[in-house]
Amino acid sequence: MKFFLTFLAVFFIFGNTACSSNEHNTRHTEAKPIKDSDATLNLSIEDQTIIKKYKDTIHNLNFREREHANQVMKNSLPEISKIKNDHEREKLQMQIYLATAMYKEAYDLNGKMLKDAFSEARLLTQCELSFYAKRPKNEYEKCYAELALSLQQTLSDTPKNDPEYLYGEWGYLLAMYKAGHEEYKQKMKEFIHSTQDETMKYQFESSYELAIEQVASYK
Repeated sequence: MKFFLTFLAVFFIFGNTACSSNEHNTRHTEAKPIKDSDATLNLSIEDQTIIKKYKDTIHNLNFREREHANQVMKNSLPEISKIKNDHEREKLQMQIYLATAMYKEAYDLNGKMLKDAFSEARLLTQCELSFYAKRPKNEYEKCYAELALSLQQTLSDTPKNDPEYLYGEWGYLLAMYKAGHEEYKQKMKEFIHSTQDETMKYQFESSYELAIEQVASYK
């Protein structure tokens, strides 16, 4: 069920990216302290050195100087590509791609990750990236059609009294609309109107507006 919240989280991340929010981009690239997790302990000394160097560099950047910060992050990519741990390398590459609006590269990388290990969160990310990477409309709609089918199956296996079930319903309606089913625009309006929780209603309204903008851009 965590996916339903991830659905909105990913959607808002890309929505903020479209607005070129410096705060958003900084959040993507800020380095969290390396913890002694299993993943970190399994990293080679060489990988740990590269990761630490990059995180120190990012920590010292002034993100008010956006152009300079973006260039520094891009210049770090050749060194990051030397990281042998796939998870850590791809995580940092994706952070840089998103923070610097390298959407084609992000789309290609996420596509590879999706093939390596499917998840609904990765599929959603691919669908959103298909828009920002300016992929054709039919590809954008096909991706969301696949996501809608996956969400429908997830919903069928989820108790309706689950606290996050409403997020799943909303995600399905949203995916169907973005898959090219215009009639779901009205269904989304009705769903928003019937939502009692004000926080959820605000989230749904915001994602609805972003979806309308995306779909309209293809016309």
